[in-house]
Amino acid sequence: MEQNGYVYTEAKQMITTYLRLKEDELQPDSHIVDDIGADSLALVELGFQISEKFGVPIVDTSDDKLIFKNLVAYIEQHMQEQAKS
Repeated sequence: MEQNGYVYTEAKQMITTYLRLKEDELQPDSHIVDDIGADSLALVELGFQISEKFGVPIVDTSDDKLIFKNLVAYIEQHMQEQAKS
């Protein structure tokens, strides 16, 4: 996961904009619920936005996927798999 990569940058902008955060409030190890304070409605909306932007279905909201760097890795992996198809 590149911290200046396309997915990282776009996902960070999407999350910080939606949750009205400063850029430095969302770090790679940030848990989107526990550290950032997103509620269930925010998770649904962000999942929809991510799905629309990257073409990635967000159906698994297990605890590890709610850590920002893991979410980015999931999106990148899914996009790579789609590119191979």
